[in-house]
Amino acid sequence: MAFDLNKPLVSIILPVHNRRHLIQRAIASVEAQTIDEWELLIIDDGSRDGLDVDILPRVTERPNFRYMKHARRRLSATRNIGIHAALGYYLTFLDSDDEYKPEHLECRVDYMSKHPHIDIIHGGIELIGPKESFYVQDAFNPQKKIHISECCVGATLFGKKEAFMISGGFEQVSYSAESEFLPRLSALFHVEKVNFPTYRYYTGLEDSICTQRQQTGNE
Repeated sequence: MAFDLNKPLVSIILPVHNRRHLIQRAIASVEAQTIDEWELLIIDDGSRDGLDVDILPRVTERPNFRYMKHARRRLSATRNIGIHAALGYYLTFLDSDDEYKPEHLECRVDYMSKHPHIDIIHGGIELIGPKESFYVQDAFNPQKKIHISECCVGATLFGKKEAFMISGGFEQVSYSAESEFLPRLSALFHVEKVNFPTYRYYTGLEDSICTQRQQTGNE
């Protein structure tokens, strides 16, 4: 496994739409990582809340920050833009209302280094919110509720950029693009689920991404 020392080891793709009041927590959790071989791509999906006023000065100060903005396209398209723009050997994601524990990236890089046959990993969440919000609609059986830990949480996907590129990225579906993406990805590459809970996933808040998906069926 050869890395380009002139490029980041990990590219973190952070899609955001009108999360000026929450994104600083997500960004701070990236800055607190125990490894520093990363770049942060903040992909602004048509925000209208003045987000760029807060973000642009930070991008100027940090050479490993990049900020891109486009007209509203929703989450899947925004993630795909980040996938194509990323420079890292590995790619991963962070939702704008969630955060990483300090060891998040280090744990995943270490796991992948020890298991070079694996292309993509996912999983490893710590749920934060009311317990009743830990159950969501099953993408394959809308009449059924399942625990979030049984789902593929898209923001926890971590792996080789080439795997994301070859698989074609996320489709724009009405609910849970991850549920469509994971089987397609698994048919082409070696995918494993991990259990170290270093991704803090917030649920139950009125404007959380998780809550909005459940209420509207859209990303």
